[in-house]
Amino acid sequence: MADGKLYITISDKRFGKNVAEADEQNKLDKQKESDGKGIESFLQHRFFNMIEGQAKQAVMYSINNIGNFTGDYVTQQHVSDAVEVANFLVDLGVSAVAGAKMTGSWVGAVVAVGMSLVNKGVSYAESIYAGGVQTRRTNKDIALLRSRAGLNSTNNGGRGTEY
Repeated sequence: MADGKLYITISDKRFGKNVAEADEQNKLDKQKESDGKGIESFLQHRFFNMIEGQAKQAVMYSINNIGNFTGDYVTQQHVSDAVEVANFLVDLGVSAVAGAKMTGSWVGAVVAVGMSLVNKGVSYAESIYAGGVQTRRTNKDIALLRSRAGLNSTNNGGRGTEY
């Protein structure tokens, strides 16, 4: 600037390195950090899911054998029903939280809970229908056995030779 002129130098070197090389190196470093955290997080999540699954299996085994251990099958049914209701309420809560996180508002929570309720209702209706089908099949088998054994009062003590 001594001669009255101003010289401007444009360069892509920052801190002694090429900017493109530095940016690429930063991206690689961040990717290595995130890859390590992602795998570590995944493995930790899988481990805790495995522990949770084993604990649930042990609890359900104990609940399902209350009648076998004590002979009190009514208490077994009551405990099983209570666990089913608790699971239903937990599922509703998880649906609400997931819906709220996905949409960022309470509307998503309401929609998610509604969908969960519909899903549970359909499952309940299917189980009632399946139970009815099984009851009808059992009643038909019993009627056939009664008829063959001569216990059917409509054929006057016959041995079921009408079939």
